[in-house]
Amino acid sequence: MFEIEIKAWAKNRERIIERLNSFAEYICSIEKEDIYYRFPSKGRKRGISFRIRKEKINKNGDVSEVNLFTYKKKEKRYSADGSCIEVNSENEFSFDNPEALLTMTSDLGAEIYLKKKKIVDCWHLETDYGTANIELCTVPPLGDFLEIEIVTEDGNSETVQNIKEIEENIFSECEIPLSDIETRYYSELFREKGVSL
Repeated sequence: MFEIEIKAWAKNRERIIERLNSFAEYICSIEKEDIYYRFPSKGRKRGISFRIRKEKINKNGDVSEVNLFTYKKKEKRYSADGSCIEVNSENEFSFDNPEALLTMTSDLGAEIYLKKKKIVDCWHLETDYGTANIELCTVPPLGDFLEIEIVTEDGNSETVQNIKEIEENIFSECEIPLSDIETRYYSELFREKGVSL
């Protein structure tokens, strides 16, 4: 599976919420606490990394929690116009016992390199390429972002370009200029801001 994802700075949160409510379905709010780990690896610039996430989901007052282990192969693809989109191959599973998994990964030599929290409101919009997952995120201490992701089995360039256009149209519907799209990973933004563990 491939995640086709774009994020942009959300400078007018109230207006974005108003616009999203006019054309997309509000799903839930989620608190996400991420810890990123890395296995040092010879021959690889940054080693092999993975994420452990704790999600607290509030859907109409019904609160549930889930733990997720995620391993992604990340790729940035650039269009002829110079614009960029993330195309990630993701493997993910849920688990019940975080302590056991953390003990194992620590014993195998994994080291924490980033902690991140997101406070999210989530909407869905049906498209010709499946459901667009739209998340209005507060990422302390960076600020607010709108993330749009569509998952597809086909990562070829034509599919990616068509999904990119759909996602850019959603930004336009939310009155977010395409110049506010952020191509840097959150980890890069944290480093630039001098945020450490």
